[in-house]
Amino acid sequence: MRKGANTTTTARISSPLVDVQLTAYQLTLRGLRLPVVVHYGFNLFGAVALLLLGHPLVAAAYFTAASAIDTVQQRLLPRWLAQADGADEAAGAARLAVLCVARIACYTAAPFAMALRGGLPEFVFYALQVATLLMVAMGAGSLSRATFWSMAGVLLLEMAAFGWLRLAPLEAAAATIGLATLLVLLVMVSETTVRTITVWHDAFLANIALVDDLEAARDGARRADRAKSNFLATMSHEIRTPMNGVLGMAQLLKRDEADPVQAERLDVLIESGEYLLSILNDILDVSKIDAGKLEIALAPEPLRPFLQRLVSFWGARADERGVALSLRISEAVPDAAMVDALRLRQVMFNLLGNALKFTDAGSVELVADAAPLNDGAVQLRLAVRDTGPGIPEHNLPHLFDRFSQADESEVRRFGGTGLGLAIVKQLVELMGGQVWVESAVGLGSTFHVELPLQVVQGEVSPAADLADEAAGPAELQALRVLAVDDNAVNLLVLEQLLTSLGQSVAKASSGAEALAALAAETFDLVLMDIQMPEMSGIEALERLRREVGPNRNVAVVALTADVTSGGRQRYLDLGFDEHAAKPIQLQDLLQAIARATSDDARRAEYAA
Repeated sequence: MRKGANTTTTARISSPLVDVQLTAYQLTLRGLRLPVVVHYGFNLFGAVALLLLGHPLVAAAYFTAASAIDTVQQRLLPRWLAQADGADEAAGAARLAVLCVARIACYTAAPFAMALRGGLPEFVFYALQVATLLMVAMGAGSLSRATFWSMAGVLLLEMAAFGWLRLAPLEAAAATIGLATLLVLLVMVSETTVRTITVWHDAFLANIALVDDLEAARDGARRADRAKSNFLATMSHEIRTPMNGVLGMAQLLKRDEADPVQAERLDVLIESGEYLLSILNDILDVSKIDAGKLEIALAPEPLRPFLQRLVSFWGARADERGVALSLRISEAVPDAAMVDALRLRQVMFNLLGNALKFTDAGSVELVADAAPLNDGAVQLRLAVRDTGPGIPEHNLPHLFDRFSQADESEVRRFGGTGLGLAIVKQLVELMGGQVWVESAVGLGSTFHVELPLQVVQGEVSPAADLADEAAGPAELQALRVLAVDDNAVNLLVLEQLLTSLGQSVAKASSGAEALAALAAETFDLVLMDIQMPEMSGIEALERLRREVGPNRNVAVVALTADVTSGGRQRYLDLGFDEHAAKPIQLQDLLQAIARATSDDARRAEYAA
């Protein structure tokens, strides 16, 4: 005749996340709440049953008393629940127990009196009501022993009183034994239920706390990652900017230096600066890979010239070390395939560079082979074999880990960050391949790379970046150039580099100054720094292209020390004609200028 007992747990689970951390007392209060209209409906059913039994006055008394206590309860419970945060829960539980006693008494007073004077039908009705209310007590008191026994205790006392008032002494004694058995069972069930649900509730709260901790840790990790990315971007820019002056001036000095001893010293200076930049690039690559921002860009590439340029690049280093460097290409290797030439070159540079670094005598060989796959694809197999000292077996499993070296003595002898092979492994895996090593102490090492590549039919030109690597310095026609940079050293480097090549150079130290110069005279080329105060190079380019003037369609090359936000393609997408990274490498700059000033299609696009 009463409401179901499930509301304790369902209220707990269906609550919004902001309400879930409730105490057992608060959950008990919520479990007892039900719309008063629902209470009235249950009370009406009970009154109708009593009326059908022929007791209209009892029915009226029952409905009135039950509805009155339900009304009082449903007004008190929201108030108590609102006051529960930080309140004395023991006092609150005692107050709730008193309300439950009154509630059960109001429900059962009239049916109990009717059963004492009536016959079997009246007793059956009363017994069913007691059974129903015991079920309600189990649900409502699943987290509170006080609530359960305040409801069940009244019912047990009434049943005992009924037995002694209506039954003969022996029958009453038998009924009392039955009630005692019921009492023991109720104690066992109540304790088990309360203990189980309390444990579940505590575990649930612990999980909620864990979720909060995990979310806090996730947010902290995201903040740390953003801070790391910002730090790397800032440090990259701050290191590259002064290195632009160091390497730029060193290159200028070397161009004019006739003394071989001084030229050798300048070579050491340039190589040291480039080595510092290679370390910085390794760190940035690791950061990009970790952040999932390093993308593989596939493009058609002729494989044989690509491999020949790789070996040719390292030829001078091999000659210096007295090591024979060779290339062997199988007939199975296709003429061209879809590959990220830049990243594959980075992988092979690491492997070939390591092989030459650790091989004091003998040979280094690059072997290329291929095996057919399905749908016009091949498995490209590259192996770098050396006759170096070999790697101990116990070091092989960790060779591709970050900051790993085969031997601590190698760190002292050869240096290095320990990031090269880790980057190799991650790049190869990003390209869908695998890399591994075979080595024996005293016999040398072989590093294997396998990549699935889609074969390209027809003639393919080399990617610009790789073709330029092997090309000599670009020859430039005489140009009127505007160099834009907020750093005076960078402007000096650009001016002297270009002037030494016969170019006419004007300078601007801000975006606004550059736009003023571009409005005043005609230029053939603009070399635009990106990160400038007040107006960035990107904003300056946008305004230049919008405004009508003599240089609206002039070629603009982006010069930036920022290599963390997308590289060359990003600046091409922004509307620049070309891009060169700082520190400026003379050959790279000349090739970027040559491409920008000869890009008739882009000029026509702007003109349109």
